[in-house]
Amino acid sequence: MRNLTFFVSTVFAVLSSVSSSSVWADSWSDQIIDTKKIDFGVVATGSATKQLVEIKNVLTQTIHISGIRTSCPCVQWKMPDGVSHRYLQPGESCILEVMLDTQKFRQKRDANLMITMDAPRYAEHSIPVSAYIRTDVVFNPGMIRFGEVELGKPGQSVVDIAYAGRPDWDIVDVKFENPALKASLSKPERSAGLINYRLTMALNETAKAGRIRDVVTLVTNDKTNPFIPLMIDGIIVPDITVSPSILKVGTIAPGKSSRVQVALKGKTPFQIESIECEAMANSFRASISDSVRPFHLVPIEFSGDSGGVGAFNEELVIRIVGRPEPLLVTVTGAISN
Repeated sequence: MRNLTFFVSTVFAVLSSVSSSSVWADSWSDQIIDTKKIDFGVVATGSATKQLVEIKNVLTQTIHISGIRTSCPCVQWKMPDGVSHRYLQPGESCILEVMLDTQKFRQKRDANLMITMDAPRYAEHSIPVSAYIRTDVVFNPGMIRFGEVELGKPGQSVVDIAYAGRPDWDIVDVKFENPALKASLSKPERSAGLINYRLTMALNETAKAGRIRDVVTLVTNDKTNPFIPLMIDGIIVPDITVSPSILKVGTIAPGKSSRVQVALKGKTPFQIESIECEAMANSFRASISDSVRPFHLVPIEFSGDSGGVGAFNEELVIRIVGRPEPLLVTVTGAISN
């Protein structure tokens, strides 16, 4: 009887441990990944579709992403820096690009994206992915791609749209929110059961520096599926580039400091007016030069004497003489106990 009681108690303890471990894993993975589901909606054959999943370490411990996989080859993924397994220090984040293969696959698609982590403890975060790939609408190429456009210069991209189906099908509107964009849609060409359009998207000189990731929505007279999304991608190359764009200072103990460097490169010589980090004004120091040159390497020191404890994600503001818009750099790290 005593042996039976001991056995039952042991089993109960093990089950309780597994259960609590599972709950703990689910709760901490939910904290670092906000995305609950990915729905690409109704998309055209050949269209480039992409959604972003942010993994942000809001904990005080290092996170290790040990694996990423999908349950269907119709869903693909990549990290912009090309690293599949990486460590995230407190305050750091990474972006996962999730894409749908609309060239090889058609119609209704349901899958799961699984992100596995083995530190600070094991967890597998699953994100449902859904989409419907239309077979009657084809984009060529699959997105509006501006490529690299110099700041203050215009850009242009063209996409051909082909439809096979109802003879009275029509695109009635082209919608987008970015004021720096302008759309021009050709008149339809109808022949042998096919309807062809050409969409020209223009990027004007007012576009701000940085990555352009927008969506154009084609509005059709199809009452069942009136909206068709079309992705826009491009980079407005600034007159001055900052490297790195995310400044990782690591974990700093009170009384200690972390030294990093920021490189600024311009097409013409320039002078740095100031570098500020308002949220860390008492624990931040940048050594800037008043010289005018096309390249500046700026030493920056962060101390652990800010008074706060835990992860931080702040903004470094770099002002250039004669340049109306400041340059912004994200600063991540943590202050330990």
